[in-house]
Amino acid sequence: MPSYRFTATVGLIRPGTNPATLLPEIADATRALAVVEDSSIAVVAGVARITIRFTGDSDADARRVGTGILSIAAEKAELSRFGLTRRVKQNWVPVPSESSPLD
Repeated sequence: MPSYRFTATVGLIRPGTNPATLLPEIADATRALAVVEDSSIAVVAGVARITIRFTGDSDADARRVGTGILSIAAEKAELSRFGLTRRVKQNWVPVPSESSPLD
């Protein structure tokens, strides 16, 4: 089963959201959509970026999960620079678009 990776830059945290639990809450909610392999948050070029890695049956399935993650996360924080990639051997390659909000 292919491995996929959703990434997004995190901006302002929405009122009522605890910054310390932002990533665990997003990862937990994602588990209702897919098998989550890993989740992380890092500061890249001075901004926070979340990464959720999950498995999916197909690119279409991954786009559905990625859109779900975006919806879940957008309730908790302002997001930008979304990305969805698939693991191909040792590289992460962009998932072809089909008019997804992730494009």
